[in-house]
Amino acid sequence: MTGFYLAIALGGALGGIFVGGLAPRLFRGSFELPIGIFACAVLGVVTLRDILKWLYAGWVYLTIVLALTLWVQERNVVSGARLMTRNFYGVLRVTQEGSLDDPYVTRTLVHGTITHGLQYMAKERRRLHTTYYGSESGLGLAIENTRHSAQRVGMIGLGTGTIASYGRAGDYYRIYEINPLVLEIARREFTYLLDCPAKVDVVLGDARLSLEREPSQQFDVLAVDAFSGDAIPVHLLTLEAFRLYFRHLRPDGILAVHVSNTHLALEPVVQKAADALGKKTILVDTDDGEDGVYGATWVLVAARPEVFDNPSFQPYDDPIKVKRGFRAWTDDYSNLYQILK
Repeated sequence: MTGFYLAIALGGALGGIFVGGLAPRLFRGSFELPIGIFACAVLGVVTLRDILKWLYAGWVYLTIVLALTLWVQERNVVSGARLMTRNFYGVLRVTQEGSLDDPYVTRTLVHGTITHGLQYMAKERRRLHTTYYGSESGLGLAIENTRHSAQRVGMIGLGTGTIASYGRAGDYYRIYEINPLVLEIARREFTYLLDCPAKVDVVLGDARLSLEREPSQQFDVLAVDAFSGDAIPVHLLTLEAFRLYFRHLRPDGILAVHVSNTHLALEPVVQKAADALGKKTILVDTDDGEDGVYGATWVLVAARPEVFDNPSFQPYDDPIKVKRGFRAWTDDYSNLYQILK
């Protein structure tokens, strides 16, 4: 039995080293999946060949077909991309629809299966607010309704830098991004950061740790957009994290949390944190629009309820539903099972 658990632990360690360390250096795509399936199937065939001789040939053929199918699928993804690269944080892919002389040509950044930004590349359309950041989205409403001569906006999660399309001369945008490859791609393949007339700083590293080290930034709007994927950074949704966010907001500032997610209902998590801190929330849920605007769900949180008295916020006055017994998440407690859709 000891040998069994040792083998399990060793296999997990070797797999982690391969996926986290070697695979990003060897492959641009997720080729470790077909390789792993092929290796496991071959091992099974070799182990059982004396017991199930009549299945031996079938296992061999099935293994080859399955591995080749997955390999070809991944190769097609790689070959169809303008750029594909990866590191410890996963696979990043840039695709382009149309040629550069087309006024509607777009480039899209995809992380795994999640779109992290889209930009029209024609000069007259490059600063359109696209994807989850349309002018009628929760973030768009927050920015447009806190405008003044020198607006300060913070953002957790860079993507393509779409939020910079809202920047004006005299504004200040501070963006926190954990993945250095995302910043490299945003600067090389997209122009949101380059075209922005506001001053833009990008801080690399874990956003919460960066915010903890910094003095209060006095943001008019602080947007948190790091929860679209399957693996969410829970430490950005805890009560302690929300206290930190409000330390960096002006008294009349707005915290905008992007909660669109295929598998998880994150709205109650934000609501309970807001309740614990005595803050007011509204839920802004919008549908797909024109010019590359995606449907998105944002929860806006403010320390001063009167911030949401503006008529722009009035259509979004429905309360967020929270199940009985739902607890606020903390650094010591979270429950993903409770928020599964």
